[in-house]
Order: sequence, then C-alpha cells, then structure tokens
Amino acid sequence: MCRIRWCSLVVLFLLSSGSSLHSQYNERESYEQSEARYVYAGFVQRDFAPRSSNPIPDSVAITFNRLMPVIGLRQGPVDVMFGYTTYTLRGQNRSTIFFGASIFQEFILSGRRSSSLVMPITLSADFTKAEGVGVERENFNIASVGVGAGLKYRYNSESLDFSIQVGEIVHYSFEGLSTGNGFSAATVADALVLLPGALVFDGVVLGYRFRLQTWGMNREQFNYRSVTHGPFLGVMF
Repeated sequence: MCRIRWCSLVVLFLLSSGSSLHSQYNERESYEQSEARYVYAGFVQRDFAPRSSNPIPDSVAITFNRLMPVIGLRQGPVDVMFGYTTYTLRGQNRSTIFFGASIFQEFILSGRRSSSLVMPITLSADFTKAEGVGVERENFNIASVGVGAGLKYRYNSESLDFSIQVGEIVHYSFEGLSTGNGFSAATVADALVLLPGALVFDGVVLGYRFRLQTWGMNREQFNYRSVTHGPFLGVMF
C-alpha cells in the first residue's frame, strides 16, 4: 500500500511538472515579432573619413562631419531608410546620400512574451555615395549586401513596446561605376520606444540609432569608414 501511494505521488508530480513546463514552453513559443508600421524622420551626425589603409593624399581624400536628415519606413520586419546632406570639401559644395534596407527575423533565446532576450538575424543592403573634388570615377560610390546577427532585449505590454539591440553585419561590397569589389563590416545598435495609441494616429515612436561601417576594397583608395548616430521620431498608422 505504501509503495502504491509513493507511485501515485510521483505520477502526480510528473504530471504537474509536465503541465507547468508545457505551459512555459507555449508561452515562449507565442513570442511574436513586432508588426508595427510607422514612418519616421530625424537626423544623424555622419562622420566620414579615409581609413589608415587608404593611400590617397589628404588633398583629394573625402572627409566630412555633418548632420544628415533622414526619413524611413518600418513595417514589421522590414526597415528602409534614406538620408541626404551637403558639405564643403576644399571650397567646393559636395553632396552625399545613404540608402539602407534591412529584413529581420528574431529567435527567442530566453524570457517570455512580455520580457525576452532574442537573437535577430538580419539581411541588409546599403548604398553610400560621397562626392570628391576629382572626376566622377573618383567619387565614393559603393553598394553592399550582407547578413548579420545580434542580441536584442524587448519589453512588450499593451501601452509600451521597448527594445534595445546591438549587432554585427558583414557585407560583400562593389563599386557602382566600376568592377571593383571588397568587404564591408557594420556595427549597429539602436534603442526604440513604441507607444501604441498615444497622441496621434495609432501611436508614436521614439528611437536612437548608431552605425559604424568600414569598407575594405580591392582599390584601396575607397577604404573609408563612417560613424553615424542620431535620434528619430515616428508615427504609427
């Protein structure tokens, strides 16, 4: 009789533990990426300069440190951003543009739906053009495509969706006006606050971004680096 009671207690314990683990597993499996859709605008401080491996003299190097207005659209896992500004280079008015597009897929590592640590996998493409003082073919005119990964913490409730993340992306890069190619690495980070239902339309978005990108091309005259960071404000719809 005692043995039967012990067996019954063990079975009940296993059943309750299994039910609890199954519940926690389901709660983790129910994690979903944000499907928020919003347009945003802001500005970034963009510092662009040659790397130490770039052999061109200072007299023809492209350098600037300027505020760049940016606009963008985010819909679920897809983010597209465009920026444009002008600068003065050795007495001449020059311009620069940046276009970037990313697709994210998140995998939960720990936590629950309301508070979790996830790993974003990123497919990324970007294009940077910066005019120099020489002929057109000497302008920085580089496109890149790549893949990356990182870590992201996210807190999500009915009135607040907060996240902070950091990641690294490796790219294959190629010249827009030539057959040159090379490698580009980008370290990216951002902090994002979504306030559903706040103020206007479907809510507002506040964010801050950082991006450090370097290029190592087979034509070393295009070995540059850029540091970009700044805030943005968006409207959900």
